[in-house]
Amino acid sequence: MRHPEVERLVASLRPAATFNNAWPNTPVRIRSTAYTEPVALPDEVVTSVRCIVRVGDQVVICTNRDGLSHPWPGGRREAGESLADTACREVMEETGWTVDPSSMRLLGWLHMENLEAQPEDHPFPHPDFLQYVFEARAGEGSEARDEDWVDTEGYEVQSTLMKIDEALDAVAYDPLAVAFLKLLDPT
Repeated sequence: MRHPEVERLVASLRPAATFNNAWPNTPVRIRSTAYTEPVALPDEVVTSVRCIVRVGDQVVICTNRDGLSHPWPGGRREAGESLADTACREVMEETGWTVDPSSMRLLGWLHMENLEAQPEDHPFPHPDFLQYVFEARAGEGSEARDEDWVDTEGYEVQSTLMKIDEALDAVAYDPLAVAFLKLLDPT
């Protein structure tokens, strides 16, 4: 059953992009929708935080073990964590970069909708789960990045700095990522 606030938001806002996909190595089919309006979301269905990391006039682009590039390291919130705490922790774990929490700016959100029935004991909200998308600045130079970084969960295999136009080319397969990258000022 859809959360009533999610129902209202989805009905009232225009999506920036939609993408139907299957998650690699799983039977899960998802409809993912990008909304580039910063709004307050119902906390109980916000499962994750994503963060586009800026370093000077570049962005951090991750490449995962499936060979796909994306601009938004992030992941699940831990109990008691603020959104900023989650973003900072996940960016460090997945890229080695340190994010300045005071630089965080909400860009919008992602709505993920499971397209198949889930079992009663499914651990995640069904059919929806939401992810906030932020932009944040990392410090420049080696003091802001752990050069010996290795993704703590082994999913991200590389993080690379790219100019925004290069990043748009690297993630052209993903209309959601493109929608958010286009919000960024190139300087």
